[in-house]
Amino acid sequence: MTNMAAPRSSPRQRLLETASDLFYRIGIRSVGVDTISEQSGVGKPTMYRHFSTKDELISAYLEEENRRHWQWFEEVLTAYQGNAKAQLLALLEVTAQMISEPGYRGCAFLNVLAEFSDEGHPARRQAIEHKQELNRRLYDICREAGALDPKVLADQLSLVINGALASAPIFGAAGPTGQLTAIGTHLINLQFNAPNG
Repeated sequence: MTNMAAPRSSPRQRLLETASDLFYRIGIRSVGVDTISEQSGVGKPTMYRHFSTKDELISAYLEEENRRHWQWFEEVLTAYQGNAKAQLLALLEVTAQMISEPGYRGCAFLNVLAEFSDEGHPARRQAIEHKQELNRRLYDICREAGALDPKVLADQLSLVINGALASAPIFGAAGPTGQLTAIGTHLINLQFNAPNG
């Protein structure tokens, strides 16, 4: 039996994985291309063939984060297919679990919004689009669930979720962040238990 080494990932993939790790742990503005090149083991000429600017690498990082987030989101929904109210409750629960994991440093998209104040910066636009999509998807689920006012509930849940994502690096899983599920569940129940008219 021969010992076969696992195939090494492509230079582009190594650059993206290294940048993703560093951008999330340290911050996008705090990480230079020299560090990414060195830690990925990919020379700068090769790096610039794949990403001609740091902004292109940032954009690729956010595209990958976006893809992974919506894949995770859809997996949660699929587990409760046919029960939109249970999907909303599950999203709160799994978000609470995610933000209590060791090494959680906040939402990548909220971190980008904090780092890039220039309204025209592509990274800022990507982060805003991601958060707007979250609100839109929450609205769709709230409407499907039959909430009395799906727009209000989607806005409330978006605020509570984003507040917890932003607060977790400050307070950890305890304290205010630990109230995500309770507050969200309360808001959901108000929409379904309130008298009509």
